[in-house]
Amino acid sequence: MKTFLTFGLALFFISAFAQDKEANLIAGALGKGDAQTIGVHLVRSVDLTILDDENVYPKDQVVRKLQAFFKSNVPKGFEVKHTGKSKLDDHYRIGDLQTSNGTFRVTFFMKAEDGKMKVKQLRIESY
Repeated sequence: MKTFLTFGLALFFISAFAQDKEANLIAGALGKGDAQTIGVHLVRSVDLTILDDENVYPKDQVVRKLQAFFKSNVPKGFEVKHTGKSKLDDHYRIGDLQTSNGTFRVTFFMKAEDGKMKVKQLRIESY
């Protein structure tokens, strides 16, 4: 019983670490304007909102849209303000993206896919 409990706790901490690791990679890429790195961590079809453009796009198109946004709004940094977990077991981060044109509110939701946490929804909104 003790071994089972130890194994369960180890899995929990490994899973939590993996979620944080993926979220930190995405947050870092947002702060650098690295659309390619973000693209590696996307599900096949992403619910994307960039200002007034809101739709579900394939991940390659999401990368192109992010590149265009970052070209017009050069990132200076990203700071996570809030983390959490939804009722559907999606993990999310909300933060501020500082750019050459001001600060934007960014929210991204991640879900487990193929043993990794991947972004299923990304929002970049004006304050």
